[in-house]
Amino acid sequence: MKFYQTFDGNNVPKKTKWLYSIVAIGRDAAYALVSLFLLTFIQYSGILTPASQNIDGGQFAAMFGVISGLVIGYRIFDALNDPFMGVIIEKCHFKSGKYKPWILIGGLSNSLIVLCLFVFPLLTSSLQGWGYVAWFAVFYLLWGITFTMNDIAYWSMLPSLTSDEKQRTSITAIMSIFCSVGQFAVAGLAPIISSSFGYQSSYTWITIIVVCVFALLQVVLFFFVKEHTRDIEEERKHPAPKFKDMFAVMKNNDQVRWMTIILLIYYCASGILNALGINYFYFAVNFSDGGTIMTIFTVVYGLGTILAQFLFPLLSKKFTRAKLFNICIIMTVVGYIVFFVYGLPIGNGIYLGPAPIVNESINILYVIPLALIGVVIFSAQGVFYLMLVMMMANTIEYNEWKFNERKESVIFSLRPLTAKLSSAIQQGVLYLFLIAAGLFGIVNEISNAQQQQAMGLISEEELKVICNTFTSTVDFSGVIIYKLGVAILPMILFVITYVLVKKFYKIDEKTYSKLLDDIKARKVAENSKNTSN
Repeated sequence: MKFYQTFDGNNVPKKTKWLYSIVAIGRDAAYALVSLFLLTFIQYSGILTPASQNIDGGQFAAMFGVISGLVIGYRIFDALNDPFMGVIIEKCHFKSGKYKPWILIGGLSNSLIVLCLFVFPLLTSSLQGWGYVAWFAVFYLLWGITFTMNDIAYWSMLPSLTSDEKQRTSITAIMSIFCSVGQFAVAGLAPIISSSFGYQSSYTWITIIVVCVFALLQVVLFFFVKEHTRDIEEERKHPAPKFKDMFAVMKNNDQVRWMTIILLIYYCASGILNALGINYFYFAVNFSDGGTIMTIFTVVYGLGTILAQFLFPLLSKKFTRAKLFNICIIMTVVGYIVFFVYGLPIGNGIYLGPAPIVNESINILYVIPLALIGVVIFSAQGVFYLMLVMMMANTIEYNEWKFNERKESVIFSLRPLTAKLSSAIQQGVLYLFLIAAGLFGIVNEISNAQQQQAMGLISEEELKVICNTFTSTVDFSGVIIYKLGVAILPMILFVITYVLVKKFYKIDEKTYSKLLDDIKARKVAENSKNTSN
């Protein structure tokens, strides 16, 4: 079997189209496992509180503080590493393809590193406590580097498959659905499984299953997906983009500059609820049932996002972008305010709204309104985000209109850069709110209980009782402080994003149409001039 299989023309083979898209399941599942749950796993699995070490609440907070600092530093490094990886891919030409070797190498090595972060340290106490902090310092850095290899190559392969707009849109839509399947499968199942069966055993099996799917699908892509035929000699005539080009574009193109800032704030806003959400439900409800409610909320998150993807083309035809922004910001603000107020525990088993637990069972009267609130928030966020992506893409034509060069690869590299910078900020926010709400001592006790259950000293039922007892000790002020971070902070950031778009983004539908007409007229004039010469 030839590793380097290619096709010609703009018609992408069906097998390539579908296998390329399906591969997204494993990638996004593995990324979601680490980005959403690694820090939660570290908090509650007992990996920082081995029985051989006498770890108190202060030491636990110190270790988690070091890990948080490493995450922030590495994510900033990872963000800046994206353009470098793009340059490397452009300059390297393997016999087995331009993109597939990087996808395979990055995917397989990243799968092994995910096992190193979740599973291997559980096998020996020497890699727990401060030992895990040192282990984490090495392997979290390697995780970012190897996933970037896979991620940049995978996304760069997409526009190379075809220049036909309809086919590219079709592949992007199919891939987005499989991305959502992978992401929400992990995001939905991990909280309920881990809070029901213990963190160590749950994440061991979740990790093994996810990395096997991830690695297998990268192998499938390498052997069975075709790359588009390319002219290597022609490619080498055009210099690869340089890291400094990114800063030059941001300096000279005011629309790129503002959209980069806007996307950064948006990613911070949309990610904070995910970063802080599971802890909120643990402490506002209880440990075992909070995981189940978080799963329900995550499923709603997925449904709201997919709903936005389906409705966006219809909404774009019916409303102008300005009207859609107005609708989305109203829905988002109202949704977050209601979410902040809804279900707050105010003492003695009294809640603002229905109690989440009645007779030791989850109250459906609590869950249904919560789900409806989630649909409002996440569908509005989904449409909001799709508009921002389109607006960022439109800055390419603005750059061509203003400077006669498109700079697609440079401008597109700014989106993952802002996403990764925002994840660094989110980790800092999580750490600050855990301190402000006074939760680290309780988290340490739950971690100790998880370690005892993993050693067979207590049963799963005893673990649930202990963890629920500790989460019930959080007072009203602690829950209020933490929910300010979950609901009010992202709402404020969304409002800032909206204001910046209204004030500084100039490429509305009419302006964009004029840009295209001017570019087309300029090209016609240049062609006429060249023909006459």
